[in-house]
Amino acid sequence: MVVLTHDVDPQGDLVVVLGMPNSTNLIPKVYIKKCWSGISYFIRDWDIFNVPKVKSILQAVDDPVLVHKVRFRVSSHHMKMASPVFAKMLDGPWSESNSLNSSSTPASLGNNSAVRPREVTAHSWDADALLVVLNVIHGINDQVPREVSVDFLVEIAGVVDYYHCQRAMQLAGEVWRQKVYEFPVKYGKGCISWLFISWAFGWEGVSSQLASFIIAHGQGLSHIKSDELPVTSILGKFDKKRQEYIAKIMTRLDEVAEDLLNGRAGCNNECSSMLLGSLMRRRHASALLNFTHPSPYTNYSVNDFIKETLVVCTIELGSIKRKRSDTPHTCNIAAMMKPFLKETWEEIRRFKISDLQDK
Repeated sequence: MVVLTHDVDPQGDLVVVLGMPNSTNLIPKVYIKKCWSGISYFIRDWDIFNVPKVKSILQAVDDPVLVHKVRFRVSSHHMKMASPVFAKMLDGPWSESNSLNSSSTPASLGNNSAVRPREVTAHSWDADALLVVLNVIHGINDQVPREVSVDFLVEIAGVVDYYHCQRAMQLAGEVWRQKVYEFPVKYGKGCISWLFISWAFGWEGVSSQLASFIIAHGQGLSHIKSDELPVTSILGKFDKKRQEYIAKIMTRLDEVAEDLLNGRAGCNNECSSMLLGSLMRRRHASALLNFTHPSPYTNYSVNDFIKETLVVCTIELGSIKRKRSDTPHTCNIAAMMKPFLKETWEEIRRFKISDLQDK
């Protein structure tokens, strides 16, 4: 096994020991719906977000897999200023740091025997992502990449979120956002990755836009594999909102049917009866809107239900016999549903991620 040593601050009084580097997998796996010959199926979203590459610290050895630990020498003052987590580890009543004994002092520290740095442990982070965060915290700006891949930014965001160092990383994060961020054009791996990045860096506006998009287009938690991603719990809250909006659409369709049945909708009894019969038959034939479709509506999004509702409810009845003359018939269920569907879209669009905090 190989142990690497890297001096972020050559005069530092603290060593961050990263064990099992690169063993945490924060990159989400998202499965998206595809249709072929009328058959729907789910495949993994393989969109590529891993370029450009950064030069890896692990390339210092022939086989990076053999790297067992990476030791970063840093300034405890900088770390405590940037991260309340480090401040607690170093100054708290149950300090997690230990002084190095002489036998464990790395070679790069050997000439300074008067200073015996403390060490703290970290586990499984991407070594290059951790190094970028440490360089930013120590103001080593010429070692901070100006442009990074989305996947690498996810790894950086994991470190930022865990150590609560958003303030120290704010400027670097803004540079990366301006260089890399584009609002996703479709639901999949990209929007889940950006949700975590924006959440970790505290970009509330971006997070809220992505949250609205995920609520509208998400197709169920079973299609997202993100066990090591810290936003798994909030994705569960988004999925609950998805289910609530779909349930409201189903309830509204039931209410329209009841209004038609009781004569509260439609221009006369014949109109109400024809619209009700057509609605019931079309709902029965619809894979989404039939009366036995169970919650949690897995495999379908709010957007799917809205589009299907508009298709099913577009019922043209031609003309209906009136007392005095035949006139074009203007009653239709789509017109009855559109105000509700429009308000549903507006409510989703207005959603703010802060609405879920402390819930």
